[in-house]
This record gives sequence, structure tokens and C-alpha cells, in this order.
Amino acid sequence: MNFRTLMIALLLTCLAGTAPALADNGIPWQNLSNGEQEVLKKHRKDWSRLDRNKQSRLRQGARKYLDLPPNKREAVRRKRDEYKNMSPRERERLRKKYKHQKR
Repeated sequence: MNFRTLMIALLLTCLAGTAPALADNGIPWQNLSNGEQEVLKKHRKDWSRLDRNKQSRLRQGARKYLDLPPNKREAVRRKRDEYKNMSPRERERLRKKYKHQKR
């Protein structure tokens, strides 16, 4: 294989690896509903830097939250606040417990 062929192959390999990333810019913030934007507002600043899969998971979670009745939303907020107030050790224990229960 000569140098020119090698360089072309290398260039095509590089371009093939980046083409999907360049073509997929994720979900534009303005495409989210007002409710989704409100639920996800803490992610606003970094939204365009999140990969599309992360954006989709966050959007799906926001939609589920918005579909909850008010009393269930309040329960979710309380649990979130409890989690925020936990120590790192308590959070880790909870993650392990949740992971174990998920199986």
C-alpha cells in the first residue's frame, strides 16, 4: 500500500467516525415544550453539550413527571429533597439498594 492510499484510508476512517456526531446535534432546547423546559431548567445551560441519548432520557423523565397527578409530583419533590440532603455515603447505599432491587 502506498502512502497516498494509506492517507486516504486514514482520512476516510476518521471521517466515518465523526460523521454521525457532526450530523446529530441533539434535541434543540426550543423543541421542548414549556413544561419540559421548566422541569429541565437546571440543564438549560449545558443542554446543547449533552449527547442525544442523555437529552432523550431527560426529556422522557420530564414527560413522565408532567403526567403525574399533583400529589405524586409533590412526593417526587420530597424524595428529591431528601436525596439532596443525604451524605455521599448515604447516597451510595441508596444507589446500591436501588441497583440490587432493579435486578
